[in-house]
Amino acid sequence: MHLSRRKFLVFAAAGGAIGGLGTFISLGDAAPSFVWRGSALGGEARVALYGADETQAKEALGEVVREIERLENIFSLYREDSELSRLNAQGYLQGASNDLIEVLRSASDWRSRTQGAFNPLVQPLWQAAAKGSAVTQPMLEAVKGEITVADRIALPPHSTATLNGIAQGRIADRVTELLQRYGFDNVVIDAGELRIPGRERRAVGIPALKSAISVCEVAIATSEPKALVFDPKTFRHHLIDPKTGESPRYWESISVLAPTAETADALSTAFAILPHEMVGDLVAALADVAVIGADAKGRVRTFGSRKLLG
Repeated sequence: MHLSRRKFLVFAAAGGAIGGLGTFISLGDAAPSFVWRGSALGGEARVALYGADETQAKEALGEVVREIERLENIFSLYREDSELSRLNAQGYLQGASNDLIEVLRSASDWRSRTQGAFNPLVQPLWQAAAKGSAVTQPMLEAVKGEITVADRIALPPHSTATLNGIAQGRIADRVTELLQRYGFDNVVIDAGELRIPGRERRAVGIPALKSAISVCEVAIATSEPKALVFDPKTFRHHLIDPKTGESPRYWESISVLAPTAETADALSTAFAILPHEMVGDLVAALADVAVIGADAKGRVRTFGSRKLLG
C-alpha cells in the first residue's frame, strides 16, 4: 500500500498531537493513536483512531482515503468530471451512482421538511453573492423548480445544484460505517461535519456557548455566517436564503446535534437562514435533534432533545 502517493495519511504515535481536531475536541481528551489528515469537498478532513492497532489502522485508513476519493468524484463541485459537475453542465445525468441518487432524494426530503430553507438549487444565488452580482428574478424562479430523480436525473431549466450542505455529512457517515466494519468505534471523524460514533464521551467545543459540552454517539454540524463573508460592508455571506437570495443575519452561530452527520449538515444549513421561532417549531417536529445557537445579539438559544443537550 503506497499511502505516500497522495500525501494524505499522517500517522501519529500514541500521545502525539491531534492538530486541527483540537478546535472541536478539548485538550483534556486522550490523544489518538493514529490520525489521518486530508481533504473532502474542498475543506480539511481528519479521522482520529483511539487505541488502534497499527496494521489494522493503516488498512482501515487506506480504505478511508479511497472512499473519500470515490465520493469526491460524485459530489465535488471542484472537479469538472464529477457526477454533480456533469449534471450541472448538461442539465441531466444518465446512469448516476446510487450515492448521488440517495443524496438528491435526501436533499429533496430536507427541502420539504424545512419548508424550502434547505434547497440544493441555491447554487446560482451563492455564485452571485460570491461575485458581488445582483440576484435576478429568473434566478429566483429557477430555484423554485424541482430536481427529477429517477433513472435519468434532470435539473429544472436554467438551474444548477450544490450538495455542499449535505454531502460533507454523507461523507462523514460513510467513513463512520467503513471504520465500524473494521471494528473501530472509538473514533472522531471531521469531514467538515463532526461524527463521534462511540460511547466514550468527549468534550466538544460549541461556538455559540464559547465552551464545550460532553457528548457521545452523535454528529454535530455548525454554520456561521462570519465563516465566509463576500462583502464586509453589507455582510453578504455564504448562507443564502433560497427564496430571496439574501444573506440573513438571524444567527452568529448555530450548531445542530443529530444521530447522523448528514442530518446535522442539512439542518445546520437550513436553520442558519431561519428566524429563531421557526427553528424552534421545526425542531419540535424532529426526533433526536438539538440546536444550540447564538442569535444576532449574542443570546444563546437552545431547542430540541434534552438528552443531546446534556
